[in-house]
Amino acid sequence: MKLPLLGRWLIALWLPATVHAHSHPVTHVFTLDNGLKVVVREDHRAPVVASQLWYKVGASYEQEGQTGVSHALEHMVFKGSSKLPEGQAVKVFDSLGVSHQATTRPDATFYTQLQAKNRLAVSLEVLADQMRSARWSEAQLQTELQVIQKERLTTVDHNLWSVINERLKTTAHVASTYKNPILGWMHDIQRMPDPPLTQWYRQWYAPNNAVLVIAGDVTLAQVKAMVTEHFAALVARPLPTARPPVELHRLGRRELHLGLPSPNGKLALAFNVPSLKTAKDPQTAFGLLVLNELLASSNSSPLKVRLLHEQGLLAGAYSHYDLLNRGDGLLRLWAEISPSSTQTPHDIERLIWAHLDGLKTTPVSAEILDRAKRRIITKRIYAHDQVEKQASELGELESIGLPWSTLDTQARSVLALSASDIQQLARTYLTENRYSAAYLPGPEKKHD
Repeated sequence: MKLPLLGRWLIALWLPATVHAHSHPVTHVFTLDNGLKVVVREDHRAPVVASQLWYKVGASYEQEGQTGVSHALEHMVFKGSSKLPEGQAVKVFDSLGVSHQATTRPDATFYTQLQAKNRLAVSLEVLADQMRSARWSEAQLQTELQVIQKERLTTVDHNLWSVINERLKTTAHVASTYKNPILGWMHDIQRMPDPPLTQWYRQWYAPNNAVLVIAGDVTLAQVKAMVTEHFAALVARPLPTARPPVELHRLGRRELHLGLPSPNGKLALAFNVPSLKTAKDPQTAFGLLVLNELLASSNSSPLKVRLLHEQGLLAGAYSHYDLLNRGDGLLRLWAEISPSSTQTPHDIERLIWAHLDGLKTTPVSAEILDRAKRRIITKRIYAHDQVEKQASELGELESIGLPWSTLDTQARSVLALSASDIQQLARTYLTENRYSAAYLPGPEKKHD
């Protein structure tokens, strides 16, 4: 439905003003003598603080035979340290009302806490002690590896979409270590000994391989004093060479057919594309972000509207673009066929390709393009209402080697993209040479 003239006029006024208002938060950066980089984002709207310690190591750093070591290490640093015996770190956080979690990603591992501002010093002391002196026994490791195997069974092996996505990545990433599953392959988890895990900790968990992000109701002086107290005595260490994942060019079309039992058909497809880090021009990456929005990133995306809401062929659809990678990434799309539809995954694939070819030949209307741009911009603005989301953005950028302020240009760059820019990106990147697909047929449909 077309917006009334007054509504469109108000949006036209609101959007640039909102972009400008959220472009310049108060952010400080300093680096300790041992190489620890600290990013401080002041946000005084509530008396809470998010603290996140990002290590520049993740699944994409792992080689064949050692997958899952970064994720296993994430578990093991909580088993004990010089100041806190087994399990005490979690108990300290819980007793102080500190919300805490740890996450492993392809390019980083990070530890995050959300707390009242008067709890920050305790969180920093725990993080520093885990960086300096994490320790565990062989018995603890073997017990935790059983936990990780169950985690993999639950979240991946017994989840059809997770299996499809994992297999798609191994097909799409021919030469790149982005094919590595974050939890690791089951056979690597089962045979993971302690010496490589301890070595991984000693190689990568160093202050000169970390970024500490503090966002919330703090000042630079407060943070600098606490960080200096807890981290300054830690010693920098020589780091292994961290080569970014590199993919082959002109890979050619790749297909994977999965014979797994499923209540309905499923299709996952991917295109090899540059990330914000590897694109020669940042505008290319921001254009791919818009292209993703025009596929199935939201309920208003044209492809999703047509195949799911209007024609009822799909039970669900979603797309995602790897904007923040230290190497090239993927533009992926997942489609689940409606139980009432007689379409096969190949039928849906042909309909999707028809939509993609239309993006190459017919300019997107100004109204659809503007809506896609607004969604991208407002998603980031709303995300910044949470200090932990602000910290995550800062840490993710720094962990892949981009300045913390890189996305501050995103809104203006997105607004500057034209329909012809989107056409050119579709012609360049949505091609057979960059294409991978995984098909899961589902049960055979009976026709009346």
